[in-house]
Amino acid sequence: MLKIVQMYYKYKHIIYLQILNLLKNLNIFFCFVIYALFAKNSYSQEIGKVFLNANKYYEQNNYSLAQKTYLSALKLAENEKNYIIMAKSSRSVGLCHYYLRDKKNALKWLYKSIDISKKHNLDSIIPQTHYFISVMYIEIAQEDSAIKYSDLAIKTWSLDKNFVYLSKVYSALSDLHLNLTKNKQKADSLISNAEKYAYLSGNQSSIAFAEMKRFFYFYLLVKDYKKALPHINKAEYYYKQTKNNEDISYAISFKASCLAKLGDTSAAQYFWKWFKFKDSVFQIEKSANVAKYETIYETEKKDEENKLLQKENELNRLILLIVVIVFLLILSLGLWLNIRNNFKKKQNELLLLKKIQKDRERIARDLHDNIGGQLSYIIYSLENINNETKTKRIDIANSITISARSVINNLRETIWAINDSNINLQDFSDKLKVYTRTLFKHSKIQISFTENIIFNRELNSLLSLNLFRICQEILNNSLKYSNASEVKIEIKDENDERAITITDNGIGFEIKNTNKEQYGLQNIRKRADEFGIKVTLETEINKGTKYFLIV
Repeated sequence: MLKIVQMYYKYKHIIYLQILNLLKNLNIFFCFVIYALFAKNSYSQEIGKVFLNANKYYEQNNYSLAQKTYLSALKLAENEKNYIIMAKSSRSVGLCHYYLRDKKNALKWLYKSIDISKKHNLDSIIPQTHYFISVMYIEIAQEDSAIKYSDLAIKTWSLDKNFVYLSKVYSALSDLHLNLTKNKQKADSLISNAEKYAYLSGNQSSIAFAEMKRFFYFYLLVKDYKKALPHINKAEYYYKQTKNNEDISYAISFKASCLAKLGDTSAAQYFWKWFKFKDSVFQIEKSANVAKYETIYETEKKDEENKLLQKENELNRLILLIVVIVFLLILSLGLWLNIRNNFKKKQNELLLLKKIQKDRERIARDLHDNIGGQLSYIIYSLENINNETKTKRIDIANSITISARSVINNLRETIWAINDSNINLQDFSDKLKVYTRTLFKHSKIQISFTENIIFNRELNSLLSLNLFRICQEILNNSLKYSNASEVKIEIKDENDERAITITDNGIGFEIKNTNKEQYGLQNIRKRADEFGIKVTLETEINKGTKYFLIV
């Protein structure tokens, strides 16, 4: 025993170094023990830090992580009875649900924020929450509820002379009539109020937003593109002052569309300007994010090092108690865990890289097939337009307008599909309804849409995009070739089956003798095979055509 003690004191410093090295690989185990022995209740110090971290994730558009962090802040606030953080966290969780396309849960959390605020007299929080609730009701076209909550917000902000938010709420309300009722008089009145309060506030973002609404009034309702153009110019100018890249890109894209409507040849230049702007913004944000996360990593690393130094004395005492008993066990376990974790990490990274590359190739192919050709056609059409007759120029301008709309629609469809990791079947069905009604708007074909969505399960984003493209191909064929008087679409999600049926009562066709249909079918089957979608076709001459798509 005496010899053991003498050896310990002789090699004490070496033992300390070895144990500290092991702690780097097994910090979870030791930190847990240390926390259990030495941690103190510090909720009140942590709430502010957690809430600020959640705000950072929210500003970075990382809504899933922001939502989890807000829930952590809410839990801490409930323990400390910090009602302000409880109300704000509940509201922020609701907004995260909104941006994650879950309006039902978004409204639930916003109402919870209202309840907390009313119960504890947090009057300053309530108006903004009313505004967010009204925006959601506007988007789901519930006019009465939207007006009710907008009026509550307007009442408070009018008393406070909060011109920025007054402009916002009037701008939001105008969407009801721009997109739903098409009531020019009401839309004009609301937008006038939005403009008035925006200019009273002097806030450049509010002015730009109000000018965008006035642009949409002339562009969508009045169809007076000449009057619309000055307003989109103003919106672009003020957005540039705010340096908000997303808003600038938004204004540039609509300016290009307006110029195209007017037959202005500079429309193509603005489309190119938009693409280049988006690309440059992406590169800048990418570089900024890399630098930001490197800084965060270094800062966290230094913080951890400082914490370890501060707790060195406590660690040493703990190490002295356990070193003789568990040294060999920890060494073996640490090496085994380290090797296993490194192997799994490398394996997961390799799988993730393969998946990312495959997804990039699919998206690139989709953009090339659906957008590249149309943009090439627009450029080709504009090259010699000044050498054509007036009648020919009008025809070319109309054709370019159609192509530009198609490009925008295809981009929106692709962005819609890849915006989230998953898309539920109801969202997919709603998107297909809008596309179908737009496609057949000027035809005499009657459209019948049936839904039987019980479970509303989610689909992978790329699967959704390819399924949508298949449906587009089928519906375009029905419009162009079927000579049908009726097209029926049925979507169902019941038991273990998710299926889409598209039927027309047209002239049908013989697959073997129709090259156009053969090429279209090859396109459909190629997309379907890539994602395991089962496609069945039934058709006969003069007996119509029926497609079954089973996911």
